[in-house]
Amino acid sequence: MIDLLVTAGTIITVDGERRVIADGAVAVDAGRIVAVGSAAGVMAAYPARQHVDMPDGVAMPGLVDAHGHAGHSLIRTMADDLDGWMSACARVYKHGATPEFWGAEAQLAAVEKLMAGTTTSLSMLGGSGDTIRSDAPEHGTAHLEGYAEVGVRAVMVVGPGAPPFPKLTTLHARGTTREVASSYADQMATVNALVSDWKTHNMVAVALTYPTLSMEAIGATPDPALVAGAGGVRSLSEEAGLLIVQDGHRADTVEASSRLGLLGSRSLLSHSIDLDESHIELIARAGASVAHNPSAIYSQFGRCPVPELLDAGVTVGLGSDATAPDRSADMFRHMYQLTRYHRADRRDPALFPPGTTLEMATIGSATALGMGEDVGSIEVGKAADVILLDVAKPHLTPFTHPVHQIVYFATGADVDTVIVGGQVLMQDRLVKSVDVGSVLEAGRDEQARAFARVGLEPPATRDGFWGSARYPDGAGSVL
Repeated sequence: MIDLLVTAGTIITVDGERRVIADGAVAVDAGRIVAVGSAAGVMAAYPARQHVDMPDGVAMPGLVDAHGHAGHSLIRTMADDLDGWMSACARVYKHGATPEFWGAEAQLAAVEKLMAGTTTSLSMLGGSGDTIRSDAPEHGTAHLEGYAEVGVRAVMVVGPGAPPFPKLTTLHARGTTREVASSYADQMATVNALVSDWKTHNMVAVALTYPTLSMEAIGATPDPALVAGAGGVRSLSEEAGLLIVQDGHRADTVEASSRLGLLGSRSLLSHSIDLDESHIELIARAGASVAHNPSAIYSQFGRCPVPELLDAGVTVGLGSDATAPDRSADMFRHMYQLTRYHRADRRDPALFPPGTTLEMATIGSATALGMGEDVGSIEVGKAADVILLDVAKPHLTPFTHPVHQIVYFATGADVDTVIVGGQVLMQDRLVKSVDVGSVLEAGRDEQARAFARVGLEPPATRDGFWGSARYPDGAGSVL
């Protein structure tokens, strides 16, 4: 007798044959998928201890979010302009955040993702650059523990800054507060400790980062300390088999990363806007992947050439860049935004058919994270990460074209049941792994404490908020 049987009116597998099965079933044992097919056949062959049945439901792979940021769930309301937002992030992440802050934020973000059907996600531990919290391992440990308790899969990205050093932060831990001036060696010691402590965990993992720099920033003859810093990250990546994730790629930053030795088959480049053919060729030749975030601020500054990247054979995953001030972790919204973003930009409604769009949010993102052999589709041998959507709703009725309707009409609120590694974490929209009310309360409390430490107040309403087609002060008004 197996552990779990899932039956549904429709199963969207995203498997190698891209099967869509009517009246289908998924058999699960020891956390992995052992059979997928017609309900009648699978049920007869696999009696189960637990049965989840949704005749008016769609079973599909758990969504995979290829790019986001830890901390943002507790900062997202604190600015309506870019400069204010970045300032708030830097103040809180570097000087106001405690391990308890990172843990509470992780649980809040994990629950938001879980309830919207995202079962695997990647998060930078902070913003990027010097706001990545690498001065002590307690911050990353609290973040990973938060995700692990909720039960979803998570990749946390941490790494050193670029010269000059030291980097100044404030450490609040064990009832004490002290200023920290961390060197490159200090930050790499933190990274190595996190990698060692979490290398065998079956649900959460660590990835590496190094600041994204332009050709102008690295110069014709790069600073030896810059080269050594990038080399240290690359060596750890090769030794431990870890991703190197770089946030905010744009045009010649791809060439700069290549010259620093950071571009390879374990590289994941987020945003990647304004690329020309030479940049696309560099990425493709290196075997690197891209995390595209169509709802992000960066995608308002420039275009990520996703069709050209795909044509060049580059793996492109879909990211939320969440949770920031103008976007959520709901990957259904980002799938829809993907189609509109590229079609409007190219004046081409043929771009991004629903199947390709769903691929990017599942197997594409999983492959970009180096996890495509384990998650991202419903296939025998893979981890049993399955979500079920309730499609007996007006906006999904009549339900006649499953993939089309899921991509264009569904939202995270339609997710009824979430299974991760064979464990039913949510059913009938009731989260089982943690108490949601307590998670919300902890998030509110930790936000208030962190803001008080750095004297951060909610922003005032800016001129032009009402009654204007554009903020009159312009440049900072992109949120």
